[in-house]
Amino acid sequence: MKTIFYILIGLLLFLFSCKKDSEVVPTSRGYSYAGLTVGKYVIYDVDSIFYDDFDNSTSQYYFQIKELIQSKYIDAEGEEAYRIERYKKDTAISPNFELQVVWNSKITPTTYQKVENNERFVKLIFPVKQGKTWNGNSLNNREAWEYEYVSAHTPEQIGGIGLDSVATVTQFDDEDAILIQRQFYQEKFAAKIGLVYKKVIDVKKAFNNQTGFYENSLGVDVTYTLNSYGLN
Repeated sequence: MKTIFYILIGLLLFLFSCKKDSEVVPTSRGYSYAGLTVGKYVIYDVDSIFYDDFDNSTSQYYFQIKELIQSKYIDAEGEEAYRIERYKKDTAISPNFELQVVWNSKITPTTYQKVENNERFVKLIFPVKQGKTWNGNSLNNREAWEYEYVSAHTPEQIGGIGLDSVATVTQFDDEDAILIQRQFYQEKFAAKIGLVYKKVIDVKKAFNNQTGFYENSLGVDVTYTLNSYGLN
């Protein structure tokens, strides 16, 4: 009888240990969505439209952005961080990628943070789960924006590339009927790759007497779409 008792106790301890270990496995929390691997690069096709109400002009530009995780280092807080080199290629100007700026990012047990143009954003929180919300601007001086996982761990095709697991984060979504302004910010992250899609719409509209409709008059509409990725 004692033998059976000890066997049951041992089995329970084993099962508890397995459960505990599974809870701390990084992939189960979604850390891989940050895509932080030294030497990894992602190239994006960028389609951008600029509206100028000064002369009622609309300008459209196509170019490519390449983000390279160049190295890993210890930041001022004593934590591991990653240097991100950001390149741009505009074939109308040059056939080569030219270094534009250096950003950085890091993962904590609960967040994926990225510093863009000297502003720190909380891009993801862990574990990744549909419906979870957080203030993406909690580490900068901007007004609070409630980021939300509108989907998580779903297959998707972006830029003609099939991706097994994608998490979609809507950062801001608002349309002011009084001021006639549309703001929509969204990013998609793929496991083991990182950012694979980005959409920014931030425009004001004005009434066009000729067409009889409200039309974009000031602001931007920018789309980043995954082109390719790999390791240097």
